[in-house]
Amino acid sequence: MWKLFRAMTVAVVSSGLLACAQSAQAGAGRGKSPASKFVVGPSTLLMPQGAFLLIKKGRKIGAVRFTSIEQGSKLGTGRATYDSYFQGDGSGSFQALNVHKRTGFIDLKPLKGIGRASFQFGKDKVQVGKWAFRSGYPGSIDMWPYRGSEKDYGYEFAPTSARDVREIDAFDKGLRWFRFDKDSQVTLQVSDLPK
Repeated sequence: MWKLFRAMTVAVVSSGLLACAQSAQAGAGRGKSPASKFVVGPSTLLMPQGAFLLIKKGRKIGAVRFTSIEQGSKLGTGRATYDSYFQGDGSGSFQALNVHKRTGFIDLKPLKGIGRASFQFGKDKVQVGKWAFRSGYPGSIDMWPYRGSEKDYGYEFAPTSARDVREIDAFDKGLRWFRFDKDSQVTLQVSDLPK
C-alpha cells in the first residue's frame, strides 16, 4: 500500500499536478492562484481547496471539501481543514434538517519507521458522517475506508465545481462518478465540472 501511495505521490509531484491541485500557497502568501483541478486515482483523490467532492454508497451520500491546505516542509506532511456533510435518507439534499455536518482537520507528520513498517502518528482521518477515509497527503483522501485494505468497497466519488453546499445538485446527470481503480488516473478541471 505504501509503495503505491509513494509512487503516486512521486508521479503527481513530477508531473506538476500537485502545484495545480493545491492552493494552500495562496493562503500562505506565496502568490499562487487557487487550485483548478481534481486528480482522481490511482486509488486516491487529490482535491483543490474549496471545491466539494461527493461520495455515495447505495442511497447514502456525503460531500466534503478542504477549506485550507498547508503543505509541510517534507513530502506528505502538512495540515488541512475540511467541512463534510452526510445525508443518509436518499434525498440527496444537504440542506435538510437531518444532514450531519462536521468540521475537522488533518495534521500529517513525517512517517516513523522503515519501509512498510512506517506509520503516521499525526491525525490522518477525514470523517464524512459515519464514513471515514484516510488522508495521506494534505488535500487528498483515499478511495477506501479508513484502516481498510486497498480495494473497492462500493464507494463512488464525483468531483464538483460547487464551493457552497447550497449549490450542490447530487442528481445532476453531468456528474462523473468514479470508483476505486488502482490502474487509472484522471485529471478534471474544476471549471468543467457541474455543481
